[in-house]
Amino acid sequence: MSRQTGTNSPTSMAGYLFAFILLSLLLGLVGAGLLLPATAAFGSVAKAGLNTFDELPDEFTITEPSEQSVILAADGSLLARFYAEDRIIVAEDQISEAMKKAIVATEDRRFFQHHGVDGQGVLRAFVSTVLSNDRQGASTLTQQLVKNTLIEAGIQQGDQSAIASAKVPTLGRKVREMNYALALEQRWSKDQILTRYLNIAPFGPNIYGVESASLRYFSVHAKDLNFAQAALLAGITKSPVAYDPLKKPENAKNRRDTVASLLLSEGYIDQKQHDEIVATPIEELLKPSTRAAGCATAGNAAYYCEYVMAELLQNESLGKTKGARRSALMRGGLTIKTSLDPRMQNLAHQAVIDHVPIGDPSNIKMALSSVEPGTGWIRAMAQNTNYGVPTEKDKTRDFVSYNADTAHRGGEGQQTGSSFKPMTLGAWFTDQHSGYEVVGGRTSYGPKDFSASCPEGHPLSTQWKVRNSAGMSPAPRDVIGSTQRSLNTSYADMASKIKDLCKIRDFAIRAGAVDGNGRIDSFSPSSILGTGSVPPLHMANAYATFAAHGKRCQPSAIVQILDRNGDIIDSPQPKCEQTIDPKVADQVTLVLEQTNRFYQGQGFAGLGRPAASKTGTTQNHWNGWLVGYTPQLSTAVWMGHSTGLIPMERVTINGRYWRRVYGSDISGRAWTQYMRGAMEGVPVQGFNSVSIGQRPKAPEAEESEATHGPVAPTAPIE
Repeated sequence: MSRQTGTNSPTSMAGYLFAFILLSLLLGLVGAGLLLPATAAFGSVAKAGLNTFDELPDEFTITEPSEQSVILAADGSLLARFYAEDRIIVAEDQISEAMKKAIVATEDRRFFQHHGVDGQGVLRAFVSTVLSNDRQGASTLTQQLVKNTLIEAGIQQGDQSAIASAKVPTLGRKVREMNYALALEQRWSKDQILTRYLNIAPFGPNIYGVESASLRYFSVHAKDLNFAQAALLAGITKSPVAYDPLKKPENAKNRRDTVASLLLSEGYIDQKQHDEIVATPIEELLKPSTRAAGCATAGNAAYYCEYVMAELLQNESLGKTKGARRSALMRGGLTIKTSLDPRMQNLAHQAVIDHVPIGDPSNIKMALSSVEPGTGWIRAMAQNTNYGVPTEKDKTRDFVSYNADTAHRGGEGQQTGSSFKPMTLGAWFTDQHSGYEVVGGRTSYGPKDFSASCPEGHPLSTQWKVRNSAGMSPAPRDVIGSTQRSLNTSYADMASKIKDLCKIRDFAIRAGAVDGNGRIDSFSPSSILGTGSVPPLHMANAYATFAAHGKRCQPSAIVQILDRNGDIIDSPQPKCEQTIDPKVADQVTLVLEQTNRFYQGQGFAGLGRPAASKTGTTQNHWNGWLVGYTPQLSTAVWMGHSTGLIPMERVTINGRYWRRVYGSDISGRAWTQYMRGAMEGVPVQGFNSVSIGQRPKAPEAEESEATHGPVAPTAPIE
């Protein structure tokens, strides 16, 4: 929309300045009703003007307007937006000519003739004020841009005095504003100034900039605005509250019609276009869209969004303090790309609510976390609650993530039960034991059976009685068979042969099976059976360490952060470390793969591809787990009560009665449903071949049972 303009000569600049000071003097005297000698009054005004002009125009720095930030899924789709001011900055070519003409006709019809200050406009306002007591604004678009920019800078800095200074109706403020406007026109073209104005101007309650306004009121982009829409928007800027078309449509219509007349008088539209504009009902023109912000808008990925938020507030590339990082999120126009796979997220959500619906009368909760081995990227995170503050009408709401740790809006975790046994299995292989070694047979242990080389370890001080679930026999079996049947007696024996409890604790830490604070503060013999608490995300990640051949990666959701210009602020690389010997990790995988096959032999549905898994059921059926993985994806499913240790016994869940709930029952079904869908279309990969020791000479039936698991157990899969 450029028009040819003259250059700002020193003579013309001086003329503008002199005219403004003279008129300001007269306006100041008349407006204030002062009867002062003219020379004294002029001296005061001149002094005020010169003091203001001593502030070099170059000191006026353009603060970038606050702009919304967006969080995107891995496929680029929008998860959520965040803003203190709903604004989307757009380039000059992304704003329609109709909009540019409408704002010029309405706010500053001589925009392309003046040099930042409109002498005719000032004179017109002066005459109108003196002769008719009708105060008219004389601010040009450039001056309005200066004022809005100063206000925006004060808001961003939290400086109330700066905001007030930009609004105060004094001569000093007007002189400064004019000075900056003149300087601004020396730096920027008219198109640049007009674009800046349209990006910073208010268009409604917390709606800033023409792009956000276009989307809010018409559900179209600013580049697609027609004259009717542009006239409505241009009219709002005079008073965004008074002319809000959604709340005060009659006011907005009258103002819209005024703008249409101004467009006609300036020759931007013809009479026919004018008549069509004023004949269009406001209700017909509006096609409003909701532009809510925050994680609540992320749907079933709201808890994942909260995880991302927590990561952002810990990211020092966004600022030195948490407040600075929050400001960057709310005002910085960031684009945050994440690892969330929308397809997997929907599958995870569906698998969870299919098995334990939201608001199920049992009040049992279920959570699922899915992690990519070798990177730590979190692909899905779901739970059977609605995101938000619980109310009397909707008690299904919860802000707490059952998947995450305390640093990411979660908790310390839940007791893991037998899903923790692979940590003892890993320590077993680390100590050079065989997977074919026969273990178990004992049900009682004393103070001499365990030791601890770390302060967190707590050996026995009295006798410890060990029993298996549902009366399973404590008879000796090899390690594979013991893992398949989840025999507590066998794993207690394995731990006693490892001897040092801290070796098992250390292995769990290296795998990533830590509590919600990232620690294992206390470790006793009973800990090997899963009495400690671990969040589902940490369990999924620990098993991912096995899938990645001993490489533990920190769970992460953020792939890249871009600034408002599309430049990279941060591209967090996977934080991975080889914490476990690859052979040991593969040995654990081999046993868990055999265990997964064993489950299928007992009616547990398989994935149709190699997978490794372990169930977990805690004492009194307080918690039920299934944690497992393929080479490409590791997933943990937990279910239990969020309000305490309440047995899942004699309970109806999702319309079905359960005498007792084991990890393989509902968590196992949810895990299978999700993993089948998640792995659909993904190339089938197998696990590494590895030796787990010399196969001992044993009775043929026992050997077959241990390695292939065709014999039915005497109790449900724990």
